[in-house]
Amino acid sequence: MSKVFMKSLLASAVLFACVATVPAVAGEGAFGRCELRENPAKHALTPAHQGVLTIAVPLPSPQAYQGNTPETIDGGYLYCLGAEIANRGGLEKIVVKNASFESLVTGKASDFDMSIWDLFPTEERKKSVDFSGSYRFTDTGVIAKAGSDVTARTLGTKRIGVLLGSVQEKFVREKLKPTGDVRIFQSNDDMWAALMANQIDAALADTETALPRATASNGVLKVFGRYPIGGDVAILFPKNSKNVAPTDQILADMRADGSLEAIELKWLAPILGAPVSSIAEWSTE
Repeated sequence: MSKVFMKSLLASAVLFACVATVPAVAGEGAFGRCELRENPAKHALTPAHQGVLTIAVPLPSPQAYQGNTPETIDGGYLYCLGAEIANRGGLEKIVVKNASFESLVTGKASDFDMSIWDLFPTEERKKSVDFSGSYRFTDTGVIAKAGSDVTARTLGTKRIGVLLGSVQEKFVREKLKPTGDVRIFQSNDDMWAALMANQIDAALADTETALPRATASNGVLKVFGRYPIGGDVAILFPKNSKNVAPTDQILADMRADGSLEAIELKWLAPILGAPVSSIAEWSTE
């Protein structure tokens, strides 16, 4: 997915009825509320458990995986991407399990087929896990209390929160080098809680993660700016997985037939709350 497309994603939501005309059938139980492509080309996946695609992600992630528990998840933009991959991979259902961000990117997590969680395929991570080709572009948003005086100039003096092992942690430590405290979190939920409790002044996260959180806060939080830190996100696999090649074929088919765009317009655009392009871009210099 191109950077230009992501910047215009929310504005394009009104066109969903026009672009999402791919033949589809509503998911039945095993695929929740997702609409699946009918009779697509199949690229066989080799799952850890017969007939089931097991997806491991840090939960909760209410925008991407909608449900109160792993067992009740039935929608969300990444869940439905996983459902379509399972559909085209010849599998009958998907199961979502909880795994820490750190365990996934370091290859410590086990008993799963893939992780669909907007992950960056960095060279360091590739030493421990495998990645698909890109399916979308994202950058880094700066989120803080709406009444905060956070700016590109003052951020370096603030108490900043980042996710352990994230590209944001690397950026803060190696480039931003703030004079204020840096706190490292195991999950976005812990980071949001610290922000709400005034334990940190600002948090850095993927812009498409920060915007829905600000929208859900009813005006308490705001995304003040974004850095061009990030890039193309991809699906993560255990090292030497046989599922990388067929997943790449599936993603290519979905891009060609409009299914990738349709999923994002239906599930992602409505929760962003504002176009990514409306957020000021801050320089890293």
